[in-house]
Amino acid sequence: MAKKPSPDQVKKVRSGITKKIRFEVFKRDGFKCQYCGNSAPDVILHVDHINPVSKGGDNDMMNLVTSCDSCNGGKSDKLLNDHSIMEKQRQQLQELNTKREQLEMMIQWRDGLKSLKDDVIDIVVTKIEDCIAPFTVNDNGRKSIKRWLRIYKVEEILDAIELAADKKLTQEITHELTGEFFEYIPRIAATKRKPPEEQRILYIRGILKNRIYINQNHVMSYLKAWLTYDLDLDELTEFAKTVPNWTTFKEWVSERIREAQEELPY
Repeated sequence: MAKKPSPDQVKKVRSGITKKIRFEVFKRDGFKCQYCGNSAPDVILHVDHINPVSKGGDNDMMNLVTSCDSCNGGKSDKLLNDHSIMEKQRQQLQELNTKREQLEMMIQWRDGLKSLKDDVIDIVVTKIEDCIAPFTVNDNGRKSIKRWLRIYKVEEILDAIELAADKKLTQEITHELTGEFFEYIPRIAATKRKPPEEQRILYIRGILKNRIYINQNHVMSYLKAWLTYDLDLDELTEFAKTVPNWTTFKEWVSERIREAQEELPY
């Protein structure tokens, strides 16, 4: 059985949590209490030992976690006596100083995140400008890219840029064409997140849209019904490439679905 640390050893370990260590723990945990979820500056945060120091816990980062005042033990519920007014004021001042220090840490953390995000935006901008030269991405374009990065990983956006370029930039690049290309990027990123079968029916819808007039409100219901009955997507793709009009398409799809329904064993 491990020897219980002495009071001096406990004090030494606790005093070993430097401002730098606290900042790294707060930053790792997003300046949020890992027990209740409350965040600074609404609450005062502490660095808590998962394995208590009194039981041999140390200051290894894996043994440290962010906790708020309440979760870390809270204040005593004892009533203040006449001699504790100064102590109460001292504690209030200490709380204010602690909150200010935490705010400074949060500002430093957020500035670091902003710098990182700016670097990522620059990577995406460079990739796009390589595709649309001599045109460039303006401030509004950078704002759009920033919104994309809240939804998609940078790798997803870079892949979407390549696919959009292959699809849209097949002729001499004009200002209008760059706009279509730019708007197409997040659409591709969104599509690539869908299941493969759903990606296929969106591809088929694109074929139909580029070839014939289609009823935008109804086409997806026909395509999803095709999926529901597990019909051949290759057959549907080939038909979409040759069908002369919307009426012929919906009649043919409806007939194939009826046949599939009749073949069901129930």
